[in-house]
Amino acid sequence: MKMNKWYGVMVVSICAVGSLFSQEISSEQESQLTAIGLEYDQRGTQLEGQLQSKLSELALELVREGRLDSEKAAKASAKRTNAILKDVGGLYGELIQTEVEYMLKAKNVLTLEQKLELLSQMEPEVVMHYGESEFLQPDIFDLPLNLDVKQRKKLINLEANLLIKEIKLERDIELTLLKLETELLAETIDPSRVDKQVMGLAKLAAKAIENRVEFILDAKDSLTLDQKRQLADLLELN
Repeated sequence: MKMNKWYGVMVVSICAVGSLFSQEISSEQESQLTAIGLEYDQRGTQLEGQLQSKLSELALELVREGRLDSEKAAKASAKRTNAILKDVGGLYGELIQTEVEYMLKAKNVLTLEQKLELLSQMEPEVVMHYGESEFLQPDIFDLPLNLDVKQRKKLINLEANLLIKEIKLERDIELTLLKLETELLAETIDPSRVDKQVMGLAKLAAKAIENRVEFILDAKDSLTLDQKRQLADLLELN
């Protein structure tokens, strides 16, 4: 099974808006942006800490002794693992929206010219770092797990559904960016309409994460107990 490499979406991620306009920003703007940045850095740090805690919890569950000793134990472990993965996806989505909320607040400090420059610097960003855990990488299902025909068909269908969802997301992202550009280039800018489009991007980013986690959960649960043991051996989780 070959997964595509589209792990992220177009989002507005501004960790230090002021640094983008170092030669144009006024001292008053810099002061306001610094205050806003400190406020959201605190929330971002809190969310990142919760994420790391959940990823550590996942890592411990995947090497917990006895988790694959029987069908009953494996089902209980799968339930715990699935709950952790859903929490991880939710926290990533919340982190994205926190960054976007900061951008929206920071945007109000900028002049029209600075807002347009900000728009021009928008670029793709990976919103979920699957590399933080091997278990979160969709390509683990390419490992030699001796899948039968029924399982292979299921994985092919799951992959196809994921790709369809991602293509639709790419379309929605491009359309939202076009709407955002239109709003920012309008003769009279309506902040509420601009904010609506930017938050739309954040929701699409969160949806991309949700789709990937859903795929991993469904694909993992299609494995037999022996295959789960085999996967654990291949990933050196025992």
